[in-house]
Amino acid sequence: MDSVDTLVREMRRAAGLSQRDLARRAGTSQPAIARYERGVAIPSWETLQRVAAACGQRLKVDAEPIPDASDVELAERLLSMSPRERLRSLRRYVRLHDLAGGSR
Repeated sequence: MDSVDTLVREMRRAAGLSQRDLARRAGTSQPAIARYERGVAIPSWETLQRVAAACGQRLKVDAEPIPDASDVELAERLLSMSPRERLRSLRRYVRLHDLAGGSR
């Protein structure tokens, strides 16, 4: 899964729900669901759990070790990405960091 916006949209579609139906079931508003799906807003962990439950799903968090890579390898990997890919990667990191309750 790429990001929270994709997760929310795919769960909703798999459940066969409209944004309005999902909002009603999850105790939020349709505009909020639309913002989550566009990646304009990030739901709190509690809201994301309610959204998943409303879609008949349960969230599962998994952690895995970061592979060892030298700074040069990381720089080369970043340089091989297009500016759009680098921005998308950064946004994913920030969203996950925010979901985990991190501070910037």
